Amino acid sequence: MSFPLRYQLALALVGLNIVGTAAVAGFAYRASRRTLETQAVRAVAVVAQEREITLVQLLQRRQERMDAFLASTESLCAERGPKGTFGWENECVRVALSGFQTAERATGAELRYADRPLAAGGDWKGLANVTPAPQLATISTSAGRGEYTMQAVRERLTLRVRVALDDIDALFQDRSGLEANGEVFLADADGRLLTHTRYPVPAGQSVLDGPVRSCLSGATGDALAPDYRGTAVMSGFRPVPAIGGGCIVANVQYADALVPIQRLGRLFAFASMGFVLAGAVVSLVVARAVTKPIARLAASARALEAGQFGQPVPVAGPSEVRQLARALSSMAQSVGSLVQREHDARLAAEAANRTKDDFLAMVSHELRTPLNAILGWAAIMLNHQGDEAVATKALHAVERSARTQARLIDELLDVSRIVSGRLRLSPPVPVSMGTIIDAALEAVRPSADAKSLDIQKRFSDEGMVVGDPDRLQQVVGNLLSNAVRFTSDGGRIEVTMDTTADAVEVRVADNGMGIPPAFLPHVFERFRQVDSSTTRTHGGLGLGLAIARHLVELHGGSVRAESPGPGLGATFTVRLARSDAPAPAARPLPPASAPFPPAFLAGVRVLLVDDDAETRQVLCAILEEAGASTTAVASAEETRAFLEHEPADLLIADIGMPKEDGYALMRSVRALASASRSRIPAIALTAHARREDVAKALESGFQMHVAKPVDFSRLLSAVAATLGHATA
Repeated sequence: MSFPLRYQLALALVGLNIVGTAAVAGFAYRASRRTLETQAVRAVAVVAQEREITLVQLLQRRQERMDAFLASTESLCAERGPKGTFGWENECVRVALSGFQTAERATGAELRYADRPLAAGGDWKGLANVTPAPQLATISTSAGRGEYTMQAVRERLTLRVRVALDDIDALFQDRSGLEANGEVFLADADGRLLTHTRYPVPAGQSVLDGPVRSCLSGATGDALAPDYRGTAVMSGFRPVPAIGGGCIVANVQYADALVPIQRLGRLFAFASMGFVLAGAVVSLVVARAVTKPIARLAASARALEAGQFGQPVPVAGPSEVRQLARALSSMAQSVGSLVQREHDARLAAEAANRTKDDFLAMVSHELRTPLNAILGWAAIMLNHQGDEAVATKALHAVERSARTQARLIDELLDVSRIVSGRLRLSPPVPVSMGTIIDAALEAVRPSADAKSLDIQKRFSDEGMVVGDPDRLQQVVGNLLSNAVRFTSDGGRIEVTMDTTADAVEVRVADNGMGIPPAFLPHVFERFRQVDSSTTRTHGGLGLGLAIARHLVELHGGSVRAESPGPGLGATFTVRLARSDAPAPAARPLPPASAPFPPAFLAGVRVLLVDDDAETRQVLCAILEEAGASTTAVASAEETRAFLEHEPADLLIADIGMPKEDGYALMRSVRALASASRSRIPAIALTAHARREDVAKALESGFQMHVAKPVDFSRLLSAVAATLGHATA
């Protein structure tokens, strides 16, 4: 029986449609399956690689801390002998090693110098199985417990530490990046498990399947194979040279990886019926037209994934695809720019961190140097009691070192205020720059004379400006101190001042070591020095120029540096706005070393308040030598108790004291019922030396503020000025 042509044609079209749809569905199913397998393989490979990177970083950080411990232990607990060998303080080494072991949660540690053990802690049983050079740690397992051993070497000093595998195991309990039933674990070079698996290992079953064996032989790759439970898994494995040939294995169950393909199969079945009804030919044409530009976009996306942000993204196809291509192109440009900026910022941050690390090392050196002289001369005085010549020399050295340390601390405090934006100027007044220069020259004259420097000044005008006199003197003093420090013995320094109709320029020039052209733009930056190495010739923190620039800018001026090059000297020029205001009357300031008549404080009763016993003793000694009678107390409560029963002519009180500070004490004294006690003259002698501290002290009732450290003559000058004011 023959069918009509229309039915045959319809049947042929339906058959062709079914065949085409089935072919497309089968091809898509196989391609999707391969894609899912590829994604699963890539996922386990990435997870294995990430765990290796994380493990190596963990061991590297511990290695860095061990290296730092060796350096600090050598610095703190060792003393180099005349023959270059080290002598060790055993208790210091033991305490340091114990603290390091506790901080690192180590089960055992040993510190050796040459072939001699210095200290050991925990269950350490000797320095054995030394870790090979390219290897970070040696892992061992015994009796159901695992640990790894690391070693750090600094010349002849060796540190070896054992640590439990808990921190390594924690890394592998993180299964991010894997499917729900995925796992990642670590095996040692002998195939023994070092971390916990997600599922229990059956009795008698080994994890040494095909992938692990390949990995232990040094191979990196992936495989589809049964795991230790007999379950088909996609495995990614990587050897770990950092622990001596172990292996990281990441598994994803094959069934989990193919879950999406099952849903996709059902979707294909329903879609096929729709395609049969709608027409296979139209569907294939539309699919071809749409998938071609999408494939090009996918290729561009893969290029972006590989980091090729400069590759152009083709814009073609339907309007929606064109919009996607333009968006992808814009994203590629943005991401590329962001990556470049991040790279530049990271390099800048690393450079800044290195600069700050160098600065902190320099601060430690500069602060320890005068402290070493103070402690050394104090020990010499104790060992040579009664030797007046030694005592005099020691006291001069201690005084110089203490003043050096006080100057360093002042510079650090100024920089701290600059960084935090809290550096303030006193109310501006008319100032003669000529007077400022003369005062600064007198301050650096002793240092210049010690180096036989020829200092010449040249100016005829007073050079009136408006500003803070103390800070302007600090600016000129910093420039002069810089010139003195970097000018060789017998050199020359010229200080000149030129005035114009609207500006005053102060110029400090020397014929010293000069400034390299490459460093000249950075000469006023904080934490920067031409030479910050441990072999540098000149001391100091290198903050003076940075402080000077900030102070000049606060005055609305500018400062610049010029130098022809190394060995040709340098010139620093400060430019400030000129003022036509008349010069103020000179303030008579008593010199710090002004002589005082013997016992000029005879009959004066002084009450001292300070919570530090050493400070009370030295203040009493200074005042009693001048003839005063002193009473020393340690707290505000004792002060009020004394004043209730005994009179005093002068009160000298600290500010920072426990329970009740000097401000509260002064307010309570001013509130006493006795008029004679409440009006007692008072001096705040304190280490709180900021301008706001001075203002707060005066507001609370003190007549004068004197900053610690204070020397003999300054203290007596303050006492004389306060008593003279009180009796005026």
